[in-house]
Amino acid sequence: MFNWKQQVSVQLETVTPLFLGGVDPRGEPELRPPAFRGAMRYWFRAALGGVIGDQNLPGLRKLEREVFGDAEYGSPIAIQVQQKPLLSDPHPILPHKTPSGSRRAFKPKQQFEVILSTTRPVDLLVWVNACMAFNLAVWLGGLGLRSRRGAGSLQVIKSTDPSLIPVFPDNPDMFPKRIDKILRSAVGMGKKLAEQLQQPVVSLPTIPTAFPCAAQGAEIRFVKDWARTSQEALTMVMRNMPKADYLGGISPRQGSPLWVNIFYASQAYHLLLTVLPSRLISGRHNYQSVLNVLQSFGGQKIEIKGWNQ
Repeated sequence: MFNWKQQVSVQLETVTPLFLGGVDPRGEPELRPPAFRGAMRYWFRAALGGVIGDQNLPGLRKLEREVFGDAEYGSPIAIQVQQKPLLSDPHPILPHKTPSGSRRAFKPKQQFEVILSTTRPVDLLVWVNACMAFNLAVWLGGLGLRSRRGAGSLQVIKSTDPSLIPVFPDNPDMFPKRIDKILRSAVGMGKKLAEQLQQPVVSLPTIPTAFPCAAQGAEIRFVKDWARTSQEALTMVMRNMPKADYLGGISPRQGSPLWVNIFYASQAYHLLLTVLPSRLISGRHNYQSVLNVLQSFGGQKIEIKGWNQ
């Protein structure tokens, strides 16, 4: 057992409007740790599906419990959010439509601190996997309302341990390599944890998967120099996004398998599009059509061993 007092502090910056509902979902947004914990859980599962497959649900729950706990076992990982009061104002929910409804959101280009730490003695692999889950949540996803379409994008501008949670690069040409490293590290640490807990490691599942996770055909695309402002970036994303059952919907309610994250570097906004090709509740999954949507954005396809090949 190692010195259990592990901690890493990261400075985050909002890239696009961050919609996080509080007591009043339509009132002032609130920045709270559960938003990060939920996102980290989601992306941790996504990585594990590529490690132990999409059929071993008991194993998935066992591995997730080690890091994030459950009703009977408290998580050994604490998440704190420390901030100066962030500014908020109304932002359109559907920026490509006029008129569009709006909600209050934290404005872009604001900074706050998130601290991850251990609450008790825990195996080092558990701690590292929690940090890997944080990386995935920030690089591939986002927080809050409309996060699958680019709202709530964040990036790390400072880190007390860049070997665990790296700072985002200033040069957009470095993004594909950094993404490759982030995802390979997450998968590699997930494999080590699975092996330690005696969960069989299998080959990548085929699509459509039982839940959103890494798989053969889980395409990733990086689009450089997409826009010059965050609002333009969000508007152009939605204009390129068809309204179709295979991209999710509200009847039945189904989250989209396509995530859009927006980065800022070198005075421009860039896109990362990530597909987690799971079965949809509606049964209307059509991943060839999803790939056609991705290709319409242009950019560079990213192949990562252990994640999508």
